[in-house]
Amino acid sequence: MELEKKYIYQVYQCGSFSKAAEALFITQPALSIAIKKVEQEIGAAIFNRSQRPLTLTSIGELYLQHIKKEMLLEQQLKQQIDDIHGLKSGDLKIGGTHYMNAYLLPSYIAQFNTLYPNINITMAETSSDMLIEMLKNNELDFTFSCDEDVVQEFDSYPTFSDHILLAVPQAFALSDKLLEESLSAIEVRHGIHLSEKCPSVDLQQFTDYSFIRIDAHVNLGMRTLKMFEEAEILPRIKVKVPQLVTAFQLAEHGIGATFISDKLVTGNETSLRFFKLQSKQAERKYSLLLPHNVYVPNAVIEFIKLFRQ
Repeated sequence: MELEKKYIYQVYQCGSFSKAAEALFITQPALSIAIKKVEQEIGAAIFNRSQRPLTLTSIGELYLQHIKKEMLLEQQLKQQIDDIHGLKSGDLKIGGTHYMNAYLLPSYIAQFNTLYPNINITMAETSSDMLIEMLKNNELDFTFSCDEDVVQEFDSYPTFSDHILLAVPQAFALSDKLLEESLSAIEVRHGIHLSEKCPSVDLQQFTDYSFIRIDAHVNLGMRTLKMFEEAEILPRIKVKVPQLVTAFQLAEHGIGATFISDKLVTGNETSLRFFKLQSKQAERKYSLLLPHNVYVPNAVIEFIKLFRQ
């Protein structure tokens, strides 16, 4: 691909000439001159320079579609050549939330790296919504989702499930009945909550407790809002946080009760008691998502096999 097209795509991604120039390791005047040259050749502006961040003109949108198609063709050609070499080279671009990248993927990436040490791995970490947009734009080889509506939009492979538990600080006064129904971190780690014999609780029993609320744009936050609606209660919110890992840490310090994934429980959280919840929202089934109608490289196929074992 010509250098100017790469420049245009970088400006589009960054939303400004200065940020794009920094990412490209060139000066802003040089970048502006290169793009101005293309605009003179096509006889129209590509960017609306009066807007911040920069937006594409109608012709700019058309031009960018062409750039994306060209980038995808080049990417697929490289992947096919890498596959002919037998996974002795290549790239793998994985997208995940902080929860996925920091807590669920490391062991699989370590195994994959042992098997295929010459495959370069890049991990993108952002919100679920942004990851889906990146996948649609072929900026990722795959990502994950437990949103059924989102999963239906892509080629997908079921991968794993997690279960949402209520974590309550030990310092909070619990009734004898709740103490009997609670689980220790060790019991959660051993999967006691997955048994049908394990008692589950109604959130109505926790109306007097303070909660740490997770933002609704995070899947866990959205699901917990639905659980409160099901229980027909308005929770007392002590703190609002952007992600479940932060909520978990605050709960361990006694700030409030919160909802967490059983995958985060190590067995060492002695300051918390855990409760299985009476809600269909409490089980999340994750799928690995691939872009539609694109070449799937062998590196991705092998990672999927490894992840599903």
